[in-house]
Amino acid sequence: MSYFKPTLIISLVIVLLVAGCSLKPNSSGNLDEVIVFADSSDWRDYREPLDSVISRGYITPVWEEEYVLSWHPIEDLEQYKYSRNIFFLSRMNSKGPVSAIVKNSLSQEIIDGVNSGEYFYIPKHDAWATDQYVLFLLAPDKNELIKRIYHYGDVIYDDFEKSYYKRFMDELYKHYENKELEEYLVDHFPFKVRIPSDYFIATESGEHRYVWIRRLDPDRSLMVHWIPWDDSISIDFDWVVRERNQVAERIYEGDVIVEDETSADTVKFLKWQALRLEGTWKNPTYVVGGPFRNITFVDKKSNLIFMIDFYVRAIGERKKMFLDQLDIMAHTFESKAYLKSK
Repeated sequence: MSYFKPTLIISLVIVLLVAGCSLKPNSSGNLDEVIVFADSSDWRDYREPLDSVISRGYITPVWEEEYVLSWHPIEDLEQYKYSRNIFFLSRMNSKGPVSAIVKNSLSQEIIDGVNSGEYFYIPKHDAWATDQYVLFLLAPDKNELIKRIYHYGDVIYDDFEKSYYKRFMDELYKHYENKELEEYLVDHFPFKVRIPSDYFIATESGEHRYVWIRRLDPDRSLMVHWIPWDDSISIDFDWVVRERNQVAERIYEGDVIVEDETSADTVKFLKWQALRLEGTWKNPTYVVGGPFRNITFVDKKSNLIFMIDFYVRAIGERKKMFLDQLDIMAHTFESKAYLKSK
């Protein structure tokens, strides 16, 4: 069983996707939107499984979709073919227009391979536009296609997410990067992060060991905090919550983590094993709140514990993309000790 075979990709690219060798435009549309082409008679049956594996759900503290699914009939292909994310669902036993256009592009050998389960998952980058991700999911019938959505849901989600983050990072640092502020950080503190435009240092303290980087409209904040490492310290959920709340009392005017809406996972963060918290915060005084993420780890080369904490406050707006922007910034982190060893 194969996700894809070169002959299948070539067949689809030549017949369905690529029209000549002209220079491709940049992809367009919302970064977190997936344009879905599926037969209208099937869309209702596909919607729930696709919501569960792609849209999913995110507490901000209100519920948000991680990715927005937008279904369109095949007649809209010309209008949306430059979109950043496109997903085709096609079954071989359908006479619907989406399935038909895909099936008609395939040889009988390939159709037989789809019916036998040999071919079913076809990813294609930059089909009509640059920085574009197009995915074909094929099956002999509707029930089998729904099974494949569920069975390969993590693969589908991960592939769209990889493209999303790569595209987002390219756009974040494309036009302007504050090199001067980055050098200030590494000259005065034990770390460096890449700083995109419009971010500034809201406050800093060598004594209390933190730097708060911020951007407004809406409010996006990334804070780096560090303390000397002591192997008697157990970095677990309770310790991170206490430490984060203590720092927040000083610089976030009393924000606290909503513990029953927050989860913790051990993750690989760049070079380090880290504890990652993800959930919501609130401020009892100002009656506001929002989502946050926190990454805490030991850098033995620095002999420091680093905490990278970032939050969003964007009343009435979708918040996940702003949080993802901060996550991209967090993943540019470098400790000064590692920079010196390069």
